[in-house]
Parts: sequence; structure tokens; C-alpha cells
Amino acid sequence: MIISFIITTFNIEPYILQCLESLRPCLQAGDQVVLVDDGSTDGTVGIIDAFVAQGGFGPDIRWTPVLLGTNTIGGVGIPGNIGLDHAEGEAIFFVDGDDYLIPEGFMAARRAFEAAPTDISIADYLEFDQKAGKTKAPADAGRWASLDRPLSDDATRLAALSLIAVPWRKFYRADFLRRHRIRYPEGEFFFEDNPFHWQVCTRAESIAFSRQIVCHHRINRPGQTMASTGTELAAFFTHFRSILGALPEEAADLRRQATRWILGNMSWHLGRLQTGAMLPYAVAAHEALQLVPEPEWAGLAPEMKLSSTWYHAARLRAGDVWGAVQAWRNDAAREAQTRSLRAIETQLQDLARQTKGLRAIEGAVQDLVRQTKISREILQAQQAVDEFEAVRRLFDAAEGFAAPDDPPRSAPPG
Repeated sequence: MIISFIITTFNIEPYILQCLESLRPCLQAGDQVVLVDDGSTDGTVGIIDAFVAQGGFGPDIRWTPVLLGTNTIGGVGIPGNIGLDHAEGEAIFFVDGDDYLIPEGFMAARRAFEAAPTDISIADYLEFDQKAGKTKAPADAGRWASLDRPLSDDATRLAALSLIAVPWRKFYRADFLRRHRIRYPEGEFFFEDNPFHWQVCTRAESIAFSRQIVCHHRINRPGQTMASTGTELAAFFTHFRSILGALPEEAADLRRQATRWILGNMSWHLGRLQTGAMLPYAVAAHEALQLVPEPEWAGLAPEMKLSSTWYHAARLRAGDVWGAVQAWRNDAAREAQTRSLRAIETQLQDLARQTKGLRAIEGAVQDLVRQTKISREILQAQQAVDEFEAVRRLFDAAEGFAAPDDPPRSAPPG
């Protein structure tokens, strides 16, 4: 099966070469690589050009570069759609330009997909923490256990929707995407992979899962969208509206899952929102959550009422926007105070260690003084001995130089 790999890039100079090199062993003759650069202003394009000049992916791979020259609005939406427009393969696989593939796991997942093609096949991945320099499992790692047993079509669909929406873990059948005209939304927002994921999973007639680790997704790097803490997070409510709007009224299970999805994302947002972003975020949440009919909202209460997110969401849905914002600000102030106290505690611990170190140095200096005093006394004693020995040698020498014609001394009278 011919796969079109769609790579999207924007100002990822330190990471793009690793991405390209990791893709090379995952390719087969006839595959296509579509690279869409979204107007990078650093050295990203230069590294791509150098990679291609040195042989790139080889003559058996179709290379389709699309260099936009100017950064488009939003995030991956427009570049992703441009990549789809240029894709010629039977299947699609997205690659995030700052990630890197794991060839062994990817090829195993590819073989499984090619042996039994489905509209979509979802694989697994690990996060690579750029700051910590190590990998870890993503937040949905615990959900795979439920996929080890046979599931009905509806349960399979809900399970797919419960997994993190990222596109760079999935094999898509190209004719399925074209037939349903599935595209990324385009606009002044980010996180477009979420509504794309919902379009795919709600329209797919066949869904498969592969526990193979196909890539390492880089997190905690400078400039990354996932590090967002501002008003851009309100885009999730825009996406929630579009997701709900595409679902039929009778699809109660899917509508409940959509509400679970927005509440799950809110639990991630509330601990990271900047103070200045809280009010516009709360207004967007209030307007979006009102779209959930009361019976559907009440149906979720038993499973979610013990979470703090449910408390905040219910407050917003009821219209208490200012109350929610004030609560968040108070939480943020307490957290800031806690961080300050922890910083002071750390400084005091450092000072204690330094004081202990100074005391150790003081003790060492005192030991050195004592050793110096002892050494000085030993030196003085040795000098006295040396002086005595010198005098003795002089005396002995004087005795040995007596005149030979001197009369012998008379013996003392007897």
C-alpha cells in the first residue's frame, strides 16, 4: 500500500533533521513525502534543503515540498489541508515536524494496517519531554486495557473518541477522507486536530487499534502550542460547538462523549490558565456548555460530580461566570503563594547546606592551623637538633686539629 506522509513544519530548526532521518527507514518504494512548511523564519527550510541535496529519501520516494513563505492563521489546519490536497497515496499518515518516528514500531503497525485496511487505524506513542530528556506514557495510556477485548461497533467508536485526538498516530485510508470530505477547520484558533478526530471517528465504518509505539511526540519545548496558557485555550469551546453541531440529535452516546471530552480538556486547562485569560475563557465556556441539554448534563452527573472540574463547569453553565473566575483567581493566588513559600524553603535549605559547608571549611581550617602549629614545633625542634649537631661537629673538628709538637699533657699526680 502506498502511503503519503504529510509533514508540517514551522520554526523547528533544532528538531527537523531528526524527524526526517527517522522517517527514512519507514518508507517503501512508491511512498510519497509531502512537506508543508508554514512560513518558517529560522533555519528549518535550509536544513530541509540540505537533507534533500544529500540524497533525501532516495529516488524511489516521491518528494513533494510545499514552502508557503508566510505563516498562515491558526495552527495545523491550513498546512494540514494543503498536505491532503497534494497527497496521492492510498493512505495518509501525518508526521509532526518536531517529532521522530520509531521505525520498528511504525513498520509493525504499518504491516498490520496493510494486511487488514480500515478507514482508520490508531496506534500508540510516547511523549519525549524535551526539558527532562526522557520519555513517558501519554495521558490516555490507561485506556488501552479496555481495547484488548472484542468490542461492538458503537463501543469501538466511543473507545476511539476517548483516545487523545492527535493525528500523528493514525493511518487513514485516503479514499475515506475524500469521500466524506474530511478536512481540518481553518480559522484564528489552534488545536484543530480535535474536530478532525471527531469527524474521522464518527464517520468511519471500520476502526482498528495497534499498541505499537510509532513515534515519540516532543513536549516541553519552546514555542509549542501544547504549552498554551492564554486565551487560545478558549478554542476548545469553538471546537466543541462544531463537534456538537455535526452530531445527530438521536446520537445521545456520542453527545455525552463530546461533553466528557470538553470537561476532560477543561480539567487540563484550569490549572494552567493565566489570570488575564480567565474571564474570556469563562465566557466561552458558559456559552458552549449551555448547548448541552439538561437531560444529557444530568446523565453525566453520577460519574463526574466528585471532580472539581464538574463543580466549575456546572457553575459556569448556570451563569456564575464571575464567581468561577474569582475562585480561579483565588486558587492561582494560593498556588503562587505556595510556590513562593516553597522557593523560600528551598533557599533556606540551600543556606543551611552552605552554612554546614562553611562550618566544615572552618573545621578544616582549624585542623590545618593545628597541623601547621605542630609542624612548626617539629621544625623548630629539628632545627635545634641540627644546630646542636653542627656545634658538636665543630667541637670534634677542633679537637682533631691540636698541634703535633705540643708537649704531651702530664698525667695527674698519683
